[in-house]
Amino acid sequence: MILYFSATGNSRYVAAMLARELGGQPVMDMGLYMRPGAERLTVTLAEGEPLFFVFPVHSWGLPKYLAGVLASMDVQGYVPGRNYVGLLATCGDDAGRLYRMWGETVSRAGLRADAGFTVFMPNTYVLFPGFDVDKAEVRDRKLAAAPAAVRQVAEQIKAGVRGDFTWRGTLPGLKNNVIYPLFARFMTSDKAFRADADACIGCGRCAEICPVDNIMLTAVHPRREGKHMPVWNGRCLNCLACYHYCPTHAIAYGSKTQGKGYYTCPK
Repeated sequence: MILYFSATGNSRYVAAMLARELGGQPVMDMGLYMRPGAERLTVTLAEGEPLFFVFPVHSWGLPKYLAGVLASMDVQGYVPGRNYVGLLATCGDDAGRLYRMWGETVSRAGLRADAGFTVFMPNTYVLFPGFDVDKAEVRDRKLAAAPAAVRQVAEQIKAGVRGDFTWRGTLPGLKNNVIYPLFARFMTSDKAFRADADACIGCGRCAEICPVDNIMLTAVHPRREGKHMPVWNGRCLNCLACYHYCPTHAIAYGSKTQGKGYYTCPK
């Protein structure tokens, strides 16, 4: 079983590749359980079936709201040592101590973390100063290398290796213990999101793609009769799916997205 969360498509693509490499494992979207009022995530494993989690690194930690899903999930049929439990995180650069954070979280659901891996995928976060999507050559290089990287992870899973094989990068303690808590508390607000009335066509793609159902088309469009514009409702995780998927690039986050690029996984 492969459980994934994806905002701009990178982790969904990687989860699908991993499922194929492991002989056609079933794939389930955890994002459906991150929405308000969602039911508890319940999974039933067959004897010896692996359980793998695939999701993006958000500021060197778990995407907001995902920890609650993981900690409260109900896993039936799990036997430590027989059902291999692992993490494959997608990251633009490094993951810090994400493996330890994830392992502590899933332990609350009765799971034992067996191994963790990372695969490099194109950058999507553009809100910090100096952060932007990758240049075309870097993006294409990461996408080209991803299948072989996932194949290698699959071989390690089949061999039953255990341990933390994620790319932690420099100063992982600072990133996880200081930067990530600050990010989760202060940098996931949606108050600065706006849709430009001249560019917005009222198509609703932003509301459709938001993984936590945080966007509603409730504002009357001043330029297009019968159309509405998006309103953000205060439960954002700053995944930037709305920004990247908008077909007319009408969405901005204050001045922080000015001059920044766009990316959605083309696979």
